[in-house]
Amino acid sequence: MSEIEKTIKALNKNGFKAVYAKDANEAVSYVLSTISKDDTVGMGGSMTLFETGIADALVNRGNTVYSSDLAAKNGGDTDAVKRNGMTADVYLTSTNALTLEGDLINIDGRGNRVAAMIYGPEKVIFVTGKNKLTANPHTAVARIKKVACPQNARRLGLSTPCATENRCTDCDSDQRMCNVTVRLQRPTRGKEMHVVIIDGDFGY
Repeated sequence: MSEIEKTIKALNKNGFKAVYAKDANEAVSYVLSTISKDDTVGMGGSMTLFETGIADALVNRGNTVYSSDLAAKNGGDTDAVKRNGMTADVYLTSTNALTLEGDLINIDGRGNRVAAMIYGPEKVIFVTGKNKLTANPHTAVARIKKVACPQNARRLGLSTPCATENRCTDCDSDQRMCNVTVRLQRPTRGKEMHVVIIDGDFGY
C-alpha cells in the first residue's frame, strides 16, 4: 500500500471524505463537482490552489471567491475578504502537512485560515500534493518550519529569520508566521470536510 493510500484510508477512518486525484485536472474536476455554481467560496492563502488551476476555474465559472491573494493583486481590501471567507458557503484551502495517521497540520500567523477550517463554513475542502505527506505530527511540524514557512515568508515579502536565513529560530519578530499551530484529527462537529490528495508535488 502506498503512502497516499495509507493516508486516504486513515483520513476516511477519522471521518474525513478523502479522495485520490491522479493529477491537477482530476482535482479540479472533483472540486467543481463538490461546489455548486451558486456557492460563495472562501479561499485560504495557497499556492496549490493557483498551481492546479482550481482558483481560476472557480472564478471563470462565476463563483464569488473571497481570496486575499486575488484581492491583493487587484488592490482590494484583504482583511474584508478574509472575514467574508469565514462566512462563505464553502472554504477551500490546502494544508501545510498531513500525516499517515490521518491528521491535518497547519501553522498560521493571524489565524484566519485555521479559524475558517475549524469554525467557519460548514463545508471545507483541502487540496494537497503528495509532497506534504509526513509520518506523524512531529515530522509534520518540522516539515512546515523547514520547508513551507521559509518559502511562504519570502513569497509574502517578510523579513523573518526563516525568510532571510532559511531556518527557523523560533523568532519574536512582529512578522512571525508561527503563532498558531493546529492539529486537526477529525472534522469538527457539524462540518463536512473533504481532502483531495494529488499524486504530484504542489505548493510548499
